[in-house]
Amino acid sequence: MLDGVAVGDVFQSPTAEQMLAVTKQVNSGAGVLYIYGNYGGDVFNFDFAAELAAAEGIRVETVLGADDVASAPKGEEGRRRGIAGIFFLYKVAGAAAAKGLSLDEVVAVTKKAAAHTRTMGLALSPVTLPAVGHPTFEVKPGEMEIGMGIHGEPGIRKSKLETADQITEELLTAIKNDLDLKSGDKVCVLMNSLGATPPEELYIMFRHAKKTLKSYGVDVARAYVGEFATSLEMAGASISVIRVDDELLNYINTPVHTPFFTQA
Repeated sequence: MLDGVAVGDVFQSPTAEQMLAVTKQVNSGAGVLYIYGNYGGDVFNFDFAAELAAAEGIRVETVLGADDVASAPKGEEGRRRGIAGIFFLYKVAGAAAAKGLSLDEVVAVTKKAAAHTRTMGLALSPVTLPAVGHPTFEVKPGEMEIGMGIHGEPGIRKSKLETADQITEELLTAIKNDLDLKSGDKVCVLMNSLGATPPEELYIMFRHAKKTLKSYGVDVARAYVGEFATSLEMAGASISVIRVDDELLNYINTPVHTPFFTQA
């Protein structure tokens, strides 16, 4: 709950009734912004909750995270999944709301962040959902799957395991091409563990990511390395890049203290 505009998300798709209850609790009169990943069940339930909230006089707006470049080609961004890059949407929206911006202003800057965020990841092992009790897909020892979704959605290719530098290069190349990064651009980078990949390996990847971005003429203004969007025990990692201007960088740099995340 933030002063004025409330910004929220959940990690498992709630029912519309559950989301309505949360919406009513956090609403302070300025409206509520829903931020969540672009998945069919979430879209259905959140949209229904927004309709129910509107019937009770609560204005709700939505910004979808759809940053996964592996899940749909360029030009079809509306079909893409929302994965770790949604972190930047939360950060920007939260900072803007805390500053006292109106709901329309928070929505606008969050959509701006979404339009400039891209993510690409890979899986080194499968995930076991507690309700299923067994791995939902297979990644053989010594193999990897590029573009795997955080819920086990299929990637774009399987291959033999490559070096950290080779993997990082492939992920960043896809992001660079999709985001049209150019020399002189400024970015923030999120190096994310999918659950079982330790910080040491993430820092190895970030080292090469920063080197590669520098070779493009792109400046890394801020970096985050750690667990931000995990998938239980899945081994793997994702790289998220947001191209920033002074406005977006100011919101990303804004200090924050929450149960999930603290930034001085």
